[in-house]
Amino acid sequence: MSSPALPQSTAADAQTQHQVEQFLYYEADLLDRFEMQEWLSLLDEDIVLTVPIRSDHGPGSDRTAFSDETFYVRDDYDMLSERVEKISKEYAWSENPRSRVRHHIGSVRLSDVGNPITVWNNQLVYRSQGDTADHAVLSAQRETTLVPEGDSFRISDRTVYLDHSILSTKNLTLPLL
Repeated sequence: MSSPALPQSTAADAQTQHQVEQFLYYEADLLDRFEMQEWLSLLDEDIVLTVPIRSDHGPGSDRTAFSDETFYVRDDYDMLSERVEKISKEYAWSENPRSRVRHHIGSVRLSDVGNPITVWNNQLVYRSQGDTADHAVLSAQRETTLVPEGDSFRISDRTVYLDHSILSTKNLTLPLL
């Protein structure tokens, strides 16, 4: 998998651009508040969410920046449902104590406008836990396929391209994606 190229933006009408941005902000707010069941309701049952591992290579290398075979996360709807169930329990070790998470969404570009819509956006996720000064910041570019549904959308596919080749966070829990 090569490094994601910036897509050629397709001229979207202002209303569609606004609706997509508002949907992404709503999704980010659900993740920030750990409203995981509501977040799960935004996903299509055919979703595949992937986070490929990045490999750094020297200039002129023919190797791709992202692995086609190795992933931090490669989950379908059933696995995401299981993760949501586990993270919702009080004894979920990855979230004990519960993280404080804040998503910053930006550079929202629509590269295919129709049914479905392909959306690229950048995101920065801040995470802290407990009462220490430690925190993590994850930077990524996301490619999301949205299927229009009524006045909203369903997420039918997502790939998260982390800017990191080495993660400094102790785990990669769903609210960070």
